[in-house]
Amino acid sequence: MLSRISHFAGSADTHRTLEWTEYRGWTALSMRQGPLELTVVPAIGGRLMSIRHEGVELAYVNDALAGRVPDWSGAQWRTLCGEWDFPLWGGGKTWVAPEADWPDGAPQRDLDSGPYEVASTWFDSRSMGIELLSVVCRQSGLQIRRRIVLSARDGAWTTSHELCNRGASERPCAIWDVLMLRRPGKVDVAIESDDDWRVSVIPFPAKGPLGDVRESAFVTGSNGLVTTQCVEAVEFKLGVKNSPGVIHVEFDLPEGKRTLRRRFPVTPGARYAHGTPLEVFNAPELPYFEIESHGPLVVLQPGDSITLSVEEAVASDAAQLP
Repeated sequence: MLSRISHFAGSADTHRTLEWTEYRGWTALSMRQGPLELTVVPAIGGRLMSIRHEGVELAYVNDALAGRVPDWSGAQWRTLCGEWDFPLWGGGKTWVAPEADWPDGAPQRDLDSGPYEVASTWFDSRSMGIELLSVVCRQSGLQIRRRIVLSARDGAWTTSHELCNRGASERPCAIWDVLMLRRPGKVDVAIESDDDWRVSVIPFPAKGPLGDVRESAFVTGSNGLVTTQCVEAVEFKLGVKNSPGVIHVEFDLPEGKRTLRRRFPVTPGARYAHGTPLEVFNAPELPYFEIESHGPLVVLQPGDSITLSVEEAVASDAAQLP
């Protein structure tokens, strides 16, 4: 429980701190190192709710839900969901793929919006980190463990997701890392293919009015890169295959320009729940877009678990990224 973790840690010489704080009305844990601050909200799906670099916020947070916590009543839940099937809190979270298996068309409530236990925190010369543990989901029998580790060496952080089947039946499933970011942004995805870049892009025609997004002005490419412009309030989604799992996001925000880099492992020949290991989604109304990373689809036997680790870093200039 939250009360079990009470220490504050800091190092004046390197400007590193790990401490409890309040963020947008939520009780939160803050990890600071140099120009970077990561803020985790355990009460709402164990989210990495804020990514700030030199005070510039990159993560999207839904202002309408700031500080709110579900009480699980039907009336409040409908208010939190608004026009959607589930609350769009913001930040980075762990979902369970495939989307087609979601109960009632929404992510499992306990895993996406429920409170996570702060299982441990640590602070030493090599890293600082937070480990979070969900309850066992009442809808699926699954449990999520998240470890967010900030390196003291280069300021990159790694989110390690573990999905465990605590139920009595096998479950086909996969880990799905989703990070909601502030619009506008440009997403560059590296691809390894000698074919035309369009071969590597899988459109999701049901997600928005564009149909085949490859024919729009929002997606362009070359033989080594797929570029998605998330700049307007137009809904679309695409998957990218033939990628080594390297993403660069360039932000041109009123507060300044920033670049976020993401890396994660892609398994050649593996089956992925949505057909590709990587997706980009652009929202139609709220000013955000998403970068999404998948682990392979497996049949998880009772008591078994799978993991996925995603490494990220932020800099003012892409050349400064580790």
